[in-house]
This record gives sequence, structure tokens and C-alpha cells, in this order.
Amino acid sequence: MINLISRIFEEAGLEEKANADFKIFALKEQQNYWLIVHYDDIDKVISEQIELFVKAKEIIQDPAFDKNANLLVLNRVEAISDIKSESLLQIEENPYHFKKSVLYYTEEELKNLGDAIGDSPEHNTIESLLLTEKIFEQHKLHFDANAFESLLYRMAIKIPFIKIKITQTNNLKSLEEINKKSVKNNEFNDLLEQKFFSLSDENFSDMAEDAIFKIFKTVLPDENQQNQNPEL
Repeated sequence: MINLISRIFEEAGLEEKANADFKIFALKEQQNYWLIVHYDDIDKVISEQIELFVKAKEIIQDPAFDKNANLLVLNRVEAISDIKSESLLQIEENPYHFKKSVLYYTEEELKNLGDAIGDSPEHNTIESLLLTEKIFEQHKLHFDANAFESLLYRMAIKIPFIKIKITQTNNLKSLEEINKKSVKNNEFNDLLEQKFFSLSDENFSDMAEDAIFKIFKTVLPDENQQNQNPEL
């Protein structure tokens, strides 16, 4: 996963700084810095973040680093049910040293995503896949229980350089068109307009993942009701 994320950062125009202990990228014109680390046990993140911060600051040598340091934690789990939700929230809400995000995934999800990308450029391909109707439907109807579709949306939420482009210049349908077709009374479309379209990229990135998913789930179909009404 760390190699995939690194290629996405490079394709998005960030510069990698040489370091053996972790990946560190700089967006110089915005004085914005990103550390990418891998943890199987995320309970160690908060206790070890000061060490990461000091090492990264020595490499960057920029006073702006203190207020523009981001930490992306890649958390591999055996199964989605193994996610430590409470620990994840504690990390992302911890205000010290870094603005922190946790991206969880399974090896199976990662392999399936790699197969879907193939030999194409990762960054552009992921942005295109996000707007594919079939992928959106799998994520919506089988949240966190699909081949790789939910992983795509997790990545888009955690990595601000991946854009969910509402309109497309190619043959892909816009997200708005997908939502109008798949959700009765345009509830999902209304939700996007009220809750997200008015946000800047920075404000959207600041939202916690659980908060975003809770908003989405308010308009998703109720599985129990669907089972009782199979014709819906």
C-alpha cells in the first residue's frame, strides 16, 4: 500500500524527501508536508508521533513544518471487522504535532484495486474509477463489504490530492447523474449539495471519516426493509 500511495503523491506533483525510516513528501508552493507510515497496530501511533515529528522536522528544515505537518497512517487489517474504531478516532482527533488520518485496508482489497488499475497511472485511474457507476453502486449497497470499491472512497476522503470530480470531460457519467438515477427523490443528490458541494477541499479533508459516512448512511437504503420488500 505504501508504494501505491507514494506513486499517487508523486503523480499529484509532490516531491519526495530522502529518508529510510518513512516516506515524506512536500508540496513546496503551499508549504505542506506529508509523512506516510505503516502500522499494523495503530495503538502505537500517538505515543510514537513525537519521534516521527522530530525526525521529519530535521529533514524538512522549514519553520512552516510545525503548522503544516500531516501524518497519513496506513493500517492493514486481516478483516474489516478487525478495525479499531475507537483507536482510529482517538488518533484523528488528537491535536498534537500532526494533522492525522488513518487509512485502513485489507490485503485482498489492495490486490483487487491493483488488478483494477493494471498498468495505468494510479492517480488518474483512481479518480476515474470513483465516478464509475458500477463502483459507486457497490460501495453504496455493500459498504466496506466489497472487492475494492469502498477502499477507493476511503482513499479519496483521506488523501486530498484525489479529487471526486463532479463533472467529467470523458464518457463517464457525472456523480450527480448517478445519484439521480440510483436514489429516490434525489435524496443523495440533495445531501451532497447541502453538506459537501459548498465545502472547500481543505474543509472537506478536515472532516472525520466516520462523520462523513454517518451523513451518507442517512439516505442509504435500509437493508432490512429491502429484504422485506424484494421488489424495491
